[in-house]
Amino acid sequence: MLGFNIGKLLQRILTIIVYVPIVLTALWLGELPFFIAVLLVALISLNEMYNMYNIHFKKSYDNFYYGYVFTALLLLIVYMQGIKYFWENYVFFALSALLIGFFVFELFKKKVYFLKPPVFYLLRSLFYISLMYGHALLLRANPWGFEYCLYLFFVVSANDVFAYLVGIPFGRHKLAPKISPKKSIEGALGGVLGGILLSLILYWVAEIYLQFPFHFWQAVGLGAGIAVLAQAGDLIESLLKRALSAKDGGNLLPGHGGILDRMDSFVLTFPLFYYFIVFFIR
Repeated sequence: MLGFNIGKLLQRILTIIVYVPIVLTALWLGELPFFIAVLLVALISLNEMYNMYNIHFKKSYDNFYYGYVFTALLLLIVYMQGIKYFWENYVFFALSALLIGFFVFELFKKKVYFLKPPVFYLLRSLFYISLMYGHALLLRANPWGFEYCLYLFFVVSANDVFAYLVGIPFGRHKLAPKISPKKSIEGALGGVLGGILLSLILYWVAEIYLQFPFHFWQAVGLGAGIAVLAQAGDLIESLLKRALSAKDGGNLLPGHGGILDRMDSFVLTFPLFYYFIVFFIR
C-alpha cells in the first residue's frame, strides 16, 4: 500500500489556495473577464501541447502559431455571438461527440493517432482546446451560468480529490497500466462516488436556496457522468504525454504540473454539461 507524499500534497493545496480565488472571481464577473480568463487558459494550454511536441521531435514547427490565432478567433466569435439558433447546438454537439468518441477510441487502442505530420497535430490541438474550451463560454452565458460553472468546478474537483484520497492508500488494481500506471480502479470508483456525493449536496443546497432546475436523479447521473468523463479526460492527456515522452504538460502550477494537467479533467465535461443543459433543462 502506497503512502501519501505529504510534501507534494501540501504543494498541491497551496497552489489550489492561489488559483481557486482567481477562477471564482472570473466566474463571478462573467462577460469580458471570464472570456479573457478562458482565452488565456486556452492559449497556455496550446503552448504546453506544442512544447511537448517540439521537445519530443527536437524541432520547432512555425505553423503552430496558426493554432493561437485560430483559437483566439473562435473563442472571440463564441463570446460575441454565442449560439443563437438551435440548429447550431446540433452542429457543435455532433462535432463534440465525434471528437470525444475519437479520443475514447484512442484510449481503447492505447495509441495516439495523427501526431505526424505536424499539421495533423495542429488540427488535433485546435479541436481539443478550441472546441472544448468554447463550451465553457457557452455554459457561462446561460442565465444560470455562474451556478452551472460553479457546480461543474466543484463536482470535477470532488472527483479528483476522492480519486486521490482513495487511490493512494487503497489502490491495488490498475485502471490503465499502459497509459497511467499510478491510477487504480479503486481510485476511479472513489472519484465517481465523490462526484455523485458532491452533486447531491449541491443539488440539496440549491433546492433550498436557489430552486435549481435539476431533479434528484439528474443530479445523480450528472455526478457520475461528469466524474467518468473527467477521468477519461485525464487518461487521454496521459496517453498523449506518454506518446510524446513528457512527464507533465508544464510546470506553471506547482504540485499539479501545467495548465493542461489541471484542465484535462474539465475538457470533456464542458460539452457534456452544456448539452445536458441545452437538451434536458431548457
